[in-house]
Amino acid sequence: MRELQIIYQNQEKIIKRLNTGDVDAIELSVEQITDEFMIYGLRSGLIDELSKTFPDPRKEEEISTKLILSASIAGHFQDMYALSQSPYALHSPTLLAELGLNVKVLSEGEGVSRRGTKQNAPFNGDVIRKMLNSIKPEDLINWYNKNVGRTYLRQSGYRPSFHILDCTDLEVNFDNENYEDSGIVKRKKKKNGKEEEEIKRGYKLGSLRSLLDDGGIITGIAYGAINVHDLELCKDLLMTSPMLKSGDTILFDRAFIDGLTISRLKRKRHVDVIIPLRSDMLSYEDSLVTAYHPESSNWENHPKRVGQEIKRIEHVQWMWEGCTVGLNGCVVRYLKEGKDGTKGRQDYEHMVFVSTNLSLTGKEILERYDLRSEIEEDHRQWKEGMWDMRVFTSTSLVQILYHVICVLLSYNLQQVYANTEKGERFSEKTLRQIRREQSRRHEVSMLVYSGDSFGLIGAKLLIGYLLRLPKEIQMRLYELFPSGVG
Repeated sequence: MRELQIIYQNQEKIIKRLNTGDVDAIELSVEQITDEFMIYGLRSGLIDELSKTFPDPRKEEEISTKLILSASIAGHFQDMYALSQSPYALHSPTLLAELGLNVKVLSEGEGVSRRGTKQNAPFNGDVIRKMLNSIKPEDLINWYNKNVGRTYLRQSGYRPSFHILDCTDLEVNFDNENYEDSGIVKRKKKKNGKEEEEIKRGYKLGSLRSLLDDGGIITGIAYGAINVHDLELCKDLLMTSPMLKSGDTILFDRAFIDGLTISRLKRKRHVDVIIPLRSDMLSYEDSLVTAYHPESSNWENHPKRVGQEIKRIEHVQWMWEGCTVGLNGCVVRYLKEGKDGTKGRQDYEHMVFVSTNLSLTGKEILERYDLRSEIEEDHRQWKEGMWDMRVFTSTSLVQILYHVICVLLSYNLQQVYANTEKGERFSEKTLRQIRREQSRRHEVSMLVYSGDSFGLIGAKLLIGYLLRLPKEIQMRLYELFPSGVG
């Protein structure tokens, strides 16, 4: 077996060797626009910090945690999701050099492990699988909640005050019972005007998203079977997450309507909530009665939506059993189709939003809650498959969870970099758009190897340089290129 060959980048030396024809190999370099994100993550120390806190149980690290996480994150930028594929994401010489791996890995059997690899990659994907087999799923979740969110926020330089809690179903093949700790849920769904029952197998991910100026970072997670209720899944996250500080606000959807939880957040953590009420709640009906009382204030125009009117109301908690903190709200109304408002309340559709922040006006409640809808498209990137969160290549819970977390690590890296001056051009782009840009703007370079050195040269520049060399030198170098067409 060949020993690992360490080589160094030396452009000047390579040019001199080209002039004499003393070159060992010339190969195509594969550069990716997504390397820009990885280089940022490495040079900023972000990936180093993640690696140092990762719950790696190995006593001996032949392949470092930093290398494994780098490969896993890069893989999710490049459509490589299986554990066995991740090492192949480290094919850019620039990225390898940034990782301190000035290693000739483009030939089979020349990896960074002692036994090398048979693949055209720095290390074998089995390294990741074996490491995960010694990690408990709850250790991964605890690592994420205690360290990951804090690391990304520190790098971003933000202290977010607005957060969104959401839950996402991660459906798997219903007929495959081998998905570890998966659950089954039955739900009624309307299809073509008829109510049908659908049955799903899978998992549920709870995500705490902390908002930046543009987009946001997933700073906390909860994970369980798909049949677990959203609130039950996320209760512990809400009460323990270090990302929630006094004075912050969480924007909930109706799945988190629970007076006790809202009261505990306000009293124990001093965290405010904004949430829409369900139409079957006593507090909802009482809010409408208050809004239509003859002595109530006048209706105002909605700050953003034409044709809608709003009215601020107070003391909503009086008709909400279990809620022991003050609640003010905002009633929104708009005319039903074909109605003109002459019959009063019955001519309107209504929505009611409430907040534990009693200083907010009705407009402020709506404007803050609108942050949910403003980032929903961005949020959907990983929720609905842009990052292929639902593409599971194993039925092992720890491997599934690692895949989910790596999607979030990659997504967070994109979000943080897009909020920097250098990366702002990515701020309004999806991963799919970035990949398209990569294919359009792809610049081909060549790797030239000689002895213990290599050089990275643009393909057009190299071809022009070779054409100006003496004929005898060209013939020596000609042997390094494939001959014939087809």
